[in-house]
Order: sequence, then C-alpha cells, then structure tokens
Amino acid sequence: MRSELHNVVVEKLEDFYASGIPTTFERNLSLGDVAAPATGNLVQVIVGVRRCGKTYRLYQEMHRILALGVDLRSILYFNFDDERLKPYDVALLDDVVETFFAMNPKAKDEGAYLFFDEIQEVPEWGTFMRRMVDTQKASIYVTGSSSKMLSLQMATEFRGRSLSRELFPMSFSEYLRFHGHGSHTAATAITSSDRARLRHECGRYLAQGGFIATQALEPSDAVQLLQEYANRTVNYDIMERYSVSNARAASLFLSRCIASSGRELSVNKVRNDFKSRGIAVSRETLSQLLTYYEEAFLLFTVRNYSVALADNARSSAKVYAVDPALFSAFSPAASSDTGQRLETAVFNKLRREAPTTRRGSISSAIVVDGATRREIDFVVGDELVLETPQLIQASISLADEATRRRELTACSAGMRQFGVSEATIVTLDEEGEAEVPGGLVRIVPAWKWLL
Repeated sequence: MRSELHNVVVEKLEDFYASGIPTTFERNLSLGDVAAPATGNLVQVIVGVRRCGKTYRLYQEMHRILALGVDLRSILYFNFDDERLKPYDVALLDDVVETFFAMNPKAKDEGAYLFFDEIQEVPEWGTFMRRMVDTQKASIYVTGSSSKMLSLQMATEFRGRSLSRELFPMSFSEYLRFHGHGSHTAATAITSSDRARLRHECGRYLAQGGFIATQALEPSDAVQLLQEYANRTVNYDIMERYSVSNARAASLFLSRCIASSGRELSVNKVRNDFKSRGIAVSRETLSQLLTYYEEAFLLFTVRNYSVALADNARSSAKVYAVDPALFSAFSPAASSDTGQRLETAVFNKLRREAPTTRRGSISSAIVVDGATRREIDFVVGDELVLETPQLIQASISLADEATRRRELTACSAGMRQFGVSEATIVTLDEEGEAEVPGGLVRIVPAWKWLL
C-alpha cells in the first residue's frame, strides 16, 4: 500500500514537470514580493471556497518566480485533493518533499519554492509546515478550503509563521477584465460609453457571478455546476471531515442557507420547519452545520452590531453566499430576486476588502427612530480597534418615494446613533446625494461602487 501511494506521488510530480505551468487569468490578490528561499520565511497561505481559483493563483505565482530566472525544477507543486491519496496519513507529507528533493537534488542546496495545494486534507499538516519553515531553505505557499487556515484561527504550532489571505470568486473588476472589457477601478475616469457598458455588465455579473468555470456555460449548466461545487464541499469537507451522519438534513439546510442570502436565517425556524416535514434534526446540529458551511467559505454570517461579542448568539443572523450566482443556483425565485443578488454582491466586496476578518468587523444594525426600528444593512468597522463605522445600504432603486424615504430615514437614524456624518446607498443605477438630518447620504450605482 505504501509503495502504491509513493508511486502516485512520483506520478503527480512527474506530470507537473511534463505538463508545465498552465497560463492563467491573473487575479488581483497580491502576495507581495517573491521571497528568496531561506529558512524562517513566512508561509504564504491562500484560503477560499473550492473552485474560486486558488490553484490558478498558485500558477500565477509560479510564473512570477520563473520570470525571475528560477529553474522549473526548483519548484515543487503538489495537490492533495486526489482520491488516490486517501486515507490521508501524515507520512504522505514527508514522502512528497523527500521525493521532490530526490528528483531535484540541486533544489535542496540552492533553495526551493514549495507549493502545497489543499493541504488541509492531511492530518498534522501544521506541525509539518512548522518543521519545513525551520529546516528547509525554501519559500512556501499553501492553499486550503477552510477558514481555520486564516492567521487568526491557525493552529498554535503554526501561528506567527504565516500570512493568510482570502481569495473569492472574481470581483466585478476582475469579471470585466476576464470578459475583455479592460481594467476599471473606482478611480478610473468613466465615459458615457463606459457607463452604458458597465451598467450592462453589472447586470450580467449579478446573474453569472465570479466562478471562472461557469462563465462560458449556459445558465442551466452553470446552475448545475455550482450546485455540484457546493454539494461536493458538503460531502467531502463537512460530512467526511466532521463525521456528519444526517446527510439529508445537511443537504437541505445548505440549500436553505444559500437561498436565504441577504436575509435573516433563524435556526429555530428551520428546525421547526424540518420537524413538520418529518426531518429529525436538533437545533444544535443545525447551528454546527452553519459553522461548517461558514468554515468552508460557502457562506458568511452577519450579526447585529454589538460591542459585546457575547451578544452575538448563533440563534439568528443574516447570511450571505460567497457569490451572487451561488445564491441564484439554490434559489427557486432567483430570477426575480435582484435585491438579494445585489446585497450579496455588496457584502462580498466589503468582505473581500475588510482589513480584518474578525467576526463582527462587518455587522448589520437595528437603529431606533422614534417609535420605529430601522435596519442598516452593513456597519463596517471593528469596534475593538476603534474604527469609525461606515454605514452602507443596498437597495435596487429609490425611484419609489416610499422606498426612498425609508432608506434615507434609516441612514439618518444610523448616522445619529453611530456618530458619523455620511452613509452610502448602493442602487442598481441611481446616483446622487441627499442631505438628511445627521449628514450626507451618497447614492452610488452598483456598476460604479463594485469596481
């Protein structure tokens, strides 16, 4: 059995050198300057939902390294997401590295670039990686599909030895570049022709999302593929890893969660609904499943703003899918739920650009306006580091006077409560400013704000 596994390792390494590094679409995620191989180098960790492009971001980095004149044989690339490697054993890690150095002895002495893809599959990988950092002349890159690989949540043995970054499906600006519409940023001068094109492409982005593999597919095929992505994540990253026994409940709850993107999800209500349908599952199990879905980057929870972290109970929270198209793939009414897709895209941009990934750095809020309670979609800012909150609303349109009044009144109440003088409303296509008691509300079209 050991020899068979070793043969797979050899085959995978040889295939990499025979095939070469694929040309990839360049993502905007920066990993900083390429560090020359040395002991003690910080490990570069990329985490994100499966199929968001982590492997291709590694290929992108390899091309940067080759451009510096590095020999391809100084690069080790190994993807652990391979059924032939199961059941995973810690000895696999040493086998991969030792086999690589046996095939490329110069890399041992002169320095190597080590790329480990989906390494979270292997037990005790953190301990192994610490040993690599301490003993090998190397620059090391790691990807994984679990939020436990973020620096703040990293296992103790590896903490302080890595820099973690999150990769999402393509942003709107990446989507534009992918489809040949050039590079646009919020600072780019926008012409009248740009405006029309950006408006059109933004509508497409909210429907198609940012998973690269779905971009050329028919809508029905894209839906099927996205559902397969999510279900595979549940089957392999959740059911197997955490020994979840109720497969039906896990699948149905995932569908409910993703279809609820942009809305409040009550675990108690879901439990009662499942009970009425003859599906026996406890509240605790559902809460744990929600944690697993979040760890796998399928979705994120946003809780009501609170200085006290203890107030963030898991019984109820707004949820957001990692991509607007993933929401569409699970929502039976997605074609008409433009508001949920817009709010999902707004959240994803905020999450992508958040300076900290600590829970609570992006919240929702209920503010009191006289006898009325009003909702602020997003309060951005970490109270623990005294960041000034940003208030952001998502609304399809303010053309209806009642809707405009409701959104502006909520912004005004939020500005008074949080002590800020500005708020933002992201719409599909409206732009302008509105003076309200408490300050200024900026109204920005999504095609501009999402850049």
